[in-house]
Amino acid sequence: MKIKFALKTAALAAALAFSTASHADIGYESKDFGLVFDNGGSMLHPSGGAQFVETYNVKDSSLAASILAFCIQPTVEQGFGTVYTQQAAVTSLSSLFSDTVGSTTVAHRGDRVQALFEQNYAGLSGNSSSASTARLGFALALWDLVVDDANLSAGQQAFTSGAIAFNTVGGAPIALATAQTMLDNTIGATLTGAYKYTEFTGKIGTGSTAINSQNLLSVSSVPEADTWAMMAVGLGLIGFMNRRKSDKSEKFAA
Repeated sequence: MKIKFALKTAALAAALAFSTASHADIGYESKDFGLVFDNGGSMLHPSGGAQFVETYNVKDSSLAASILAFCIQPTVEQGFGTVYTQQAAVTSLSSLFSDTVGSTTVAHRGDRVQALFEQNYAGLSGNSSSASTARLGFALALWDLVVDDANLSAGQQAFTSGAIAFNTVGGAPIALATAQTMLDNTIGATLTGAYKYTEFTGKIGTGSTAINSQNLLSVSSVPEADTWAMMAVGLGLIGFMNRRKSDKSEKFAA
């Protein structure tokens, strides 16, 4: 059984080793969709007096047939026909997000984005209505952190006490206070390095006429040390078996 498991993990390791850092023609679909109404507030990307909030499934990347993804460019339009390209995975977000965005500075912005994922991502899985609504609240918190001031009551995305936020499926309210607590908890947080982060860069069209679309970010767990060890054992077994096969072939050679 251990040998079979080692071979399976070796096959996975080989697939990962030979996959390219980028992958073209990756699709996407909407996963969760919500709305925020706030007559007295300010929104990052309002449309018709409301701000839309959405999460996605990225389709057919090297990570999985379908994987949850969050928008990290809420002020950029996601146009029809956007094609995504997979970038190399990283274990730190410190270089992906600058402290200063426009006229707003958030100290250690990238580390705080990473802390936001490390502290909350495990609780965002599932297909229940509550999980869907939690993902939408997380997305609003993420947006405020990546392009604004990490404060849902100030800055470009500033909601008043009269804001109405809800999941369009079932109408469950999105807890803005909970989203703010998520943001507050990232201040000075110790990072664990539990996840890898893969950015998907969006384009509409090709060549010189292509325009930028929203970039997305997906998260995957970093394998435990014993898993890497088992993969190494599996790869070693494959190498040993290939050498034996080669030796046998040489014996019967003319």
